[in-house]
Amino acid sequence: YLFKPEDAYRMAGGGAPLPRGTASGQNPPAGAVVYYYLKEKPKTDVTLEILDAAGKSVKKFTSKAPEGQGAPGPTGGEEGGFFGGGGQGRPPAEAGLNRFVWNFRYADATRFPGLIMWAGDTSGPWAVPGAYQVRLTVGDKTQTQSFEVKKDPRLDTTPEDFAKQFELLTRIRDKVNEMHDAILKIRDVRKQVDDVTNRVKDQTGGKAIADAAKTLKANLTAIEEELYQTKNQSSQDPLNFPIRLNNKLAALTGVVGSADAAPTAQSYAVYDDLVKQIDAQLAKLDQVMKTELPAFNKLVHDQDIPAVVVKAKASSN
Repeated sequence: YLFKPEDAYRMAGGGAPLPRGTASGQNPPAGAVVYYYLKEKPKTDVTLEILDAAGKSVKKFTSKAPEGQGAPGPTGGEEGGFFGGGGQGRPPAEAGLNRFVWNFRYADATRFPGLIMWAGDTSGPWAVPGAYQVRLTVGDKTQTQSFEVKKDPRLDTTPEDFAKQFELLTRIRDKVNEMHDAILKIRDVRKQVDDVTNRVKDQTGGKAIADAAKTLKANLTAIEEELYQTKNQSSQDPLNFPIRLNNKLAALTGVVGSADAAPTAQSYAVYDDLVKQIDAQLAKLDQVMKTELPAFNKLVHDQDIPAVVVKAKASSN
């Protein structure tokens, strides 16, 4: 059974534990609280989906754990965090009463292994105040309840202001996605090129392939290094090495989302300047993929490299 959520206020903070020595009690969670009852522990995954007033999906959550993660906490993950952030957990799937807290965020930006940024926010855009729905699915059973996200009553922010903020935050998130997808593509192509050159280095034509691979990889790496600071190995490394385009744009998310207000003219100007530089690098990558990569593939094909290479057994003395 899915209980109707109470209307929630989009406010910064909340959820953090109270200091010692204060009166008993607990701060409310930073988000919309969803309660649901399961008669028994389900054999299938539990899915919660947030929908906007038009029924369009905002974000979907499942109780299924990504590889390497354990079970969610009793409330579906962290609920606090600076400015109401906090980690967005997974819906619990236990017999009895379950609670999940939606942090008012749309889908986050793509991340990649080893990503390190300084004040770079990959969180999704804040949901604007208005009507929403939550849909619970367990097996072939589905229930839906409606609720409202309200603005802080102390603010005079207009619906138009909220819409402008949401629009720019969405554009930033989508452009960060483009960059991070490009970095994943670069790394995948470079790994495949390395696999080919390592496999055929002792074969006829191996040197020609290695020379072509070196040029191709250098061009790919040059683009990657403009998009991301590849020297970052720890959270303190951005102090030693300049941040790159993805970090600069992701940091703008924190600026635009720091208050319930329309973005400033300066935020739009910074966005436009960064996107111009980002698009130039993405155009270079597109050119490499359309010209240099096919040329490399043709070279490998023309050298008639076998698909499988059996290495000779090393002689023993």
